[in-house]
Order: sequence, then C-alpha cells, then structure tokens
Amino acid sequence: MRVCVLMPFLDVYKGGNHLPLFRALPDVQFTVLTGSVHPKGVVLPANVRAVKLDGRLVSYYYGFADRRFACEVLRTYPAGHPFWKDFDVLHLNQTLHPSLLTLQESGVPLLYAVHHPVTVDLGAALGESSPVTGLLWRARYYSLIGWQRRICREAPHIMTVSQTVAARLQDDYTCDPAKISIVPNGVDGERFQPSLSLESFGRQARPDGRETEFDCIAVGSFLHPRKGFRYLFETYRALTRDGVRIADVGKRSPTQRRQLQKLTGVTSFGTVPDDKITELIQRSSILVSTSLYEGFGLSLIEALACGRPAFAFDAGAVSEVLSPIDPSLVVPIRDSAALVRRVQEFLALSAEERLKRGNRYREEVLKRYSLRASADALRAVYERLCSTF
Repeated sequence: MRVCVLMPFLDVYKGGNHLPLFRALPDVQFTVLTGSVHPKGVVLPANVRAVKLDGRLVSYYYGFADRRFACEVLRTYPAGHPFWKDFDVLHLNQTLHPSLLTLQESGVPLLYAVHHPVTVDLGAALGESSPVTGLLWRARYYSLIGWQRRICREAPHIMTVSQTVAARLQDDYTCDPAKISIVPNGVDGERFQPSLSLESFGRQARPDGRETEFDCIAVGSFLHPRKGFRYLFETYRALTRDGVRIADVGKRSPTQRRQLQKLTGVTSFGTVPDDKITELIQRSSILVSTSLYEGFGLSLIEALACGRPAFAFDAGAVSEVLSPIDPSLVVPIRDSAALVRRVQEFLALSAEERLKRGNRYREEVLKRYSLRASADALRAVYERLCSTF
C-alpha cells in the first residue's frame, strides 16, 4: 500500500507527525509531502520519504502556513496530476485549508486526520485572556475555524485519536459520526520502558540517596494558552519550595524562560531529540501535564510505559485515557494546588510502592495503547477506504 501524507511542516520531534506509527507499518510506503522538514538531514524510517515543496512557507500559526501550503501543493500537483496516481490513499494530516478538498478529483481516497478541533484552542485562549485580548484571539481563529468546519463536513473520511475528540467534532462542526474513525495513539513499549529495577530502588543507587535524578518532568511546547503554562509555573514554584527537582522540556517563550530561571531546582532543556525525551522521562519520577485540552496526550502514555505516573488536568481526553488505568492520575482542571498534592503524595510513598504502581501502569498502558494496536487500527482505516472507494 502507498500513502501520501500531506502536512505543512514535518517536525520529527512532534508526536502529531505519526512517524513512530508509520514505522510500525513497514509494508506501507509513506510519502510525506511537506513544506519543511525539521531538523534538516534527519534520518526518516525506511518506509517513509519526504518530498519538499519548493515554495517558502510563512508563519506556522493561525493558518498562514496552511493557506500557503495548500496553494503550493495544488500549484505543483493539481488534482489531475499523475503524481497522485502513485498512491492508494491521500492522508491530510492536520492541514486546515479547504482547497485541498479538490484532491478528491484525483480519484484517490481522501482521509482527513484531526487531533483536536481548533475551537478548543480558541476556547482555552479566551478562558485565559482579558476581554480585549479575547477579541484578538477571535480574529486569529476566525478563518481557521471556518476552514476546519468545512473540511470536517465535506471530507468523506475523518480520523481522530479519541472518542472525546470525535464527540467534539460532532458538536462543534455537526460532523457526521458515521465517517469518523478512531485511531488512538500508541506507545512503543521497547523504547519507553523503566530504567530502574526493584534492586536499584532498594539500594538507593544515587549518591544523594534518591532513585532518580529528577522528581518531576513536564514535556511539550507551552507557547499557546491551551498548554497552561501559568498553572505549570504555579506547580513548579510550589514544588521547588519543598526541594523537588524538576526537568522542564520543550519550547518556551523568552518570557517563560526568564520566569523559570528564577526558580531554584528547575533544569530547562528546551527542545530535545526523541531519544533524549525518553532518557529524561526515565531519569524522572513523575510526569505532570497542565494542558487545558488534550485530544489524547501522547506524553502521558509514554511516561506510564516507563513506569512513571502521569498526573494531568482533567481536560479533553485525559480522563478517557487515564481513568481506566488509575483515576487518581486525573487532577481537576486549573487546580495546580491539587496537582502539587498528588506529586507530593506519590513522592512520599516507599520506593517499593512506587515501583509496584509503576509496573502496574506500564502493564495497563501497553495492554490498552500499544503501538502495534494503533498501527493495526490505522491500517484498517486505510484498507476500508480502499475497499469502499
């Protein structure tokens, strides 16, 4: 099977680009048509190749790149171009400009993948902004929401990552539920696994008497209000007063970096390669998330697979993903004090109890969200599209 994946930017460090999922389908050949590949010179999976458009994209945010990307795609490869005939499925990965719907004229099945509706981005931004700033956010998202609404209504097939997002697409865009397929995120249990044994916990292997280098870690870009940096900073500030050591990983604005520099006990790593993220999770005892909406929460299941608890605000699909594993992992939204208490309570447990819970988290998350099961679900969607087209 041959699949063309269209996305304005291929950032290999972002889970939404699905590269681990594509790698788990070695008999499917993926061609990623994109405007930019980051980082340059990266080695892609053997079954994935990138085709970069010649046109220069503009700002990633608020649809500028999406419009430009769609124009470049259709200028270079119009719907009647033989380029499209090389594929069995055209997979629009979180692209937003509705002009790409004309690719249905190519005669190749079209699948639109959406991780969450942009209405939730606007909602979170409004909830964190003043009325005046809110007007600016509404202006920024006006076109985006209209574009995504049109795609969701007119695209013949939609794929998303959770029942929570599927329900939101129906509510916000009156999207036909019959055409929505769910492909949950999956975690690679061989890559994400515990690095400590019961013996090392019992011996307190580190010179400072602690089992891990960091007590707590947060992973991801916190530039958008939806990610809840305000609450992350409140959590960090309270925890560092008690001597908790924190690893902070991902993009931060200059203002956010200056705030973090004022906290003793926070080590900021910025954006790091995938293998470094795995290592940092293994070097930490707990992962926290203050996101105000998650379509799924890939970093949550990655931490669980490493035998680390992932405490997260009850936002979006977080409860859907975490509650069946352990309801105590779900924290009331915007309640940073409750998040701090959950972290402190877990750190206060004996080493044996922490390891016991960690082993159970790993077992449960691999049973529910293995990368193999996710890959099989994606393959089934592709095959269904091909068989019914």
